Amino acid sequence: MSKLTKTIQLMERIDCLIKRKATGTPNELAERLQISKASLHRVLDVMKEFGAPIEYSVLSQSYIYTSQVSFYCGFYTKELQENDLLKVSGGYTLLTNLSEINLVSLKK
Repeated sequence: MSKLTKTIQLMERIDCLIKRKATGTPNELAERLQISKASLHRVLDVMKEFGAPIEYSVLSQSYIYTSQVSFYCGFYTKELQENDLLKVSGGYTLLTNLSEINLVSLKK
């Protein structure tokens, strides 16, 4: 597994735990994720660089989001709008143009 994939998976797990306010202390979270405390802080720093408003709450003994956010990393299908559908020819236009060129060259 690549380092990037592992980091993304860690961020997804941390995101779920933060939303449930169930991370525990930094030591507990690092242990739960089976990473060092330093690695945990590196992942949290990456999340913060992506704009995650993460803070540690001493009161709840958990990391929390200071505002409502959603995390998603990956690819998803996008439904095309009518204008976009008109632009998609699946190669038909290219095939038609090539056929016309071939027909013209055959007639010569």
